[in-house]
Amino acid sequence: MKATAIPLILYGMLLISPAAGNAEIFKYRDENDRLTFVDDISKVPAQFREQATRMREASAPPQAKSPADKAADSFEAIETQPPEVIGEETKNTGYQTIVRIQGNRVLVPVKVALGNRVAKLHLLLDTGASTTVFHRQALASFDLPSGKLYQAKVAGGGTVPSERIRFQRIEIGPFRQNMSFAMVIDHKGQDLPFDGMLGMDFLRDHPYSIDFSKGILTWQLSD
Repeated sequence: MKATAIPLILYGMLLISPAAGNAEIFKYRDENDRLTFVDDISKVPAQFREQATRMREASAPPQAKSPADKAADSFEAIETQPPEVIGEETKNTGYQTIVRIQGNRVLVPVKVALGNRVAKLHLLLDTGASTTVFHRQALASFDLPSGKLYQAKVAGGGTVPSERIRFQRIEIGPFRQNMSFAMVIDHKGQDLPFDGMLGMDFLRDHPYSIDFSKGILTWQLSD
């Protein structure tokens, strides 16, 4: 199958080495008033840079564990959680998902289903990625069908072969997408603490906020 010569911007943070010590995070609100976090001021669109503010996340003490760290050994403990108080005034206003915070990275738990197989992954929340991406190695138990081939552009200007594959189900937080497409790539190089990237094809339609100190991502749901 011939690869389509259409570059896709798959991810921006993948080639960034892990931060040492404290990491700087910048936050701003986009044209839809959605709060967005990036690890470099250059990733903030020019029209929003004046209102962007810098955050500094403190490293946890060596023996201290955040809620995300405590949940890391059991995916089932990282399931989406509803608000503590459910009433008319809070119903459908938000859901919380415990995420892993590693330096300037936010890793979101995701379930992917194909046939009779289910994979439990963690995806890097990446507002620099145009589409959601899975590493093929993380789906080794799947009998993946063939998909349309692309040459995907990555950080640094290079390209990697990618394949657009339709999955039976993708679950992210409280959202369940049936018969949904995602890109699959062969990751090569250093081992990474995540299984792909959660890109803007999903994030632009699902507003969220992040509490970095508690490791909690809150999805804002409309009535």
